[in-house]
This record gives sequence, structure tokens and C-alpha cells, in this order.
Amino acid sequence: MSLRQSLLALALAAAGCATSGVFDKEVARLPVAERTQIITAHKSIDVAQSNLEAAKVARDEAKQFRKIALSDLDAAKSRLESARSSVDLTKSARDDRTLLEASRNEDRARDNVIAARAKVDYADRLIDVREAKVTEAEANVNAAKADVELTKLQMVQRNGMAGDVDARSFEARRQDAQERLAEARARVAQLEGEAAQLKTAWDDRRHESNRTASRGEMIAPPPPPAEVPMPRMKWHDSPRGDVNDTPSAPETKQSQQPQDNIAPPP
Repeated sequence: MSLRQSLLALALAAAGCATSGVFDKEVARLPVAERTQIITAHKSIDVAQSNLEAAKVARDEAKQFRKIALSDLDAAKSRLESARSSVDLTKSARDDRTLLEASRNEDRARDNVIAARAKVDYADRLIDVREAKVTEAEANVNAAKADVELTKLQMVQRNGMAGDVDARSFEARRQDAQERLAEARARVAQLEGEAAQLKTAWDDRRHESNRTASRGEMIAPPPPPAEVPMPRMKWHDSPRGDVNDTPSAPETKQSQQPQDNIAPPP
């Protein structure tokens, strides 16, 4: 046996593991050119198996993305609760500036929750898409195997080595595999459309949240303090002057200065 024939025999033996092994003995007796065609056909099974493994990895990545989305949602809910508590505390302080900022923080936190929920919705549907793609990849493997088995039968029949085997069962198996593959692809297309809509909704909520945050950074300046009448000069109408009651001293003592009730922003 030549080196080329030996390599073909080894390739056929390895390829036979990917199918049911039907007609493998007969295939081994086929001419080299036809055996080469069968080996080439087996490559479609290898590609389909590789795509199946990639689809499983993508499904695991989608599940990890959903965990992150759920964590982001929990964090957003916590920030919203904190913002609401801050608003309640600020109301009792009667500080308009601080209350305004606390209300804005609550609005931003609420928008973040809405965006986080939209992210979770998209993550849920993304898992559905990846699961459907695994099913599609499995159907593609089965379809590739059915194609190879039918090809082997046709080759063997062409060389008069198939006996009385009925080819209709092979053709029916191939047809069934193709129909299942078409159904799986249609399901993937449907879910991909739904996932695209959910991702668009998530992007919109996220961008709206960012715009709200940008607007919240521009805090209106506080109103000017009310005009206070000038105090009367004590040395004009006090019968007994204080040690600080001089024209060069402040007209209002430090203890009498109006208190600044504007608290720093949180």
C-alpha cells in the first residue's frame, strides 16, 4: 500500500468515528478519488462540531453577562433607596439647595434602575438566543452526518457494493435533519430580532440615564441672601458703652452675626 493510500485509510478510520460507521468496509474498497471525496465531505462534520463547541462557550458567556446585569440592578436599587432616604432627611432640614440636589440624585438613581432592568431583560433574551444557537449547531452536526452517510451510500451504490440497501431511509433521515435545522435557524432568527429590540431599549435607557446625570451636574446657584437693615450705632443711644463699641469695631458682634444655614452638598 502506498503512503497516500495509507493516509487515506487512516483519515477514513478517523472520519468514521464521526458517523454511524455504515458502509465503512465498502468505502475502504472504493477508488482513491471517491474516498477522497468522502474525506472532504467529513470536513463539514468537523466544522459543525467546532461551531457547536463555540456556541456552548458563547452560551456560558451570556450566562455570565446576566449575572453581571443582576448585580448591577441590585446596586442600582440600593443607590435608589439611599437617594430616597437622603431626600427624606433633607426635607426636615428645610434647605432648598440641598433638597434640590437630593431630588436630582433620586432622579438619576431611578433612571439607573430603569436602565439596569432593561439590561437584565436583554441579558435574559440573550441567553435564549445562545441556547437556540446551541440547538441550531447540534442540528447542523446531525445534518452534516446525514449528508455524509448519504454520500457514502451513493458512492458505494455507484460501485455496485451496496447490495439491496434501500436508500430511501437515508434520504428520509437527511430530509428530517434538514427540516430540524431549518426550524432551529428560524427560531434563532426570531429570538435575535427580539434581543435586538431589547438591546436598543437598554441603550436608550442607558443614554437617557447619562443625559440625566449630565444635567444633574449643573446645579443652580443659591438665591442671594435677603437684605438685612443696618444695625443702629450703639455709641449714639447707649448710656454706657461696651469695650467694643467704637467706630472702628464691627457694628454687630460675632455672636450676633446671622448664621449661614446653607449646608454643603452631600
